[in-house]
Amino acid sequence: MSRLVVVKLGGNAALDSVPAVAGMAREARVCIVHGGGAQITAAARARGIEPHFVGGRRVTDVAMLECVRAGLAVVSDELCAAMRAAGLAPVAFADGLVEARRTPELGFVGEPIGVRDGEILAALGEGLVPVVAPLGTDETGSVLNINADDAAAAIATALAADELVFLSDVPGVLDERGAVLAQISASRPPASASGGMLPKLEACTTALLGGVARVRIGIAGTVVTP
Repeated sequence: MSRLVVVKLGGNAALDSVPAVAGMAREARVCIVHGGGAQITAAARARGIEPHFVGGRRVTDVAMLECVRAGLAVVSDELCAAMRAAGLAPVAFADGLVEARRTPELGFVGEPIGVRDGEILAALGEGLVPVVAPLGTDETGSVLNINADDAAAAIATALAADELVFLSDVPGVLDERGAVLAQISASRPPASASGGMLPKLEACTTALLGGVARVRIGIAGTVVTP
């Protein structure tokens, strides 16, 4: 089974996406990169912290970074349990696989510049499904919050993946009338895109430019064939 698919799961979509992941895993090697936006926001608000975003990316100070780690841990644990129940063999990678350059204006947020892909490749070689949290480290060893879409694009590029699939709780990129666009140009993102869809489209372009042959965006619960 030589085909490799990287699947990015939104935090709200993670559990609903397990059947689709199981379907893909029957036909290809699969690596999961998960988000956790809703869970991170819930953890922050439980501590009296109101989230702020710039260009769809979360501003992350020290207190928010702890919320990020807590929220991602919840998603990873629940996702791995659901995957095991579906007959898959997940292995969780909590942090540190993405090498990043800090983005000072966003706090402890990083832009991927590399991936330590050896552990991921080793897991894939053993027939496991890597489940990667979007945390990274900079040159000083500081932990950074990485936008999950950015992390997925970096990992797909580093692994020379055949395809990168984004599954979330929205059906795809919508036009001004709310209809799903079947195909879009990497050089001309639709003007209707906003919020969290902006970094997702940037990640799509990054992956395509990095050599990933195909990128798709779909809704969780849909069985996506390789």
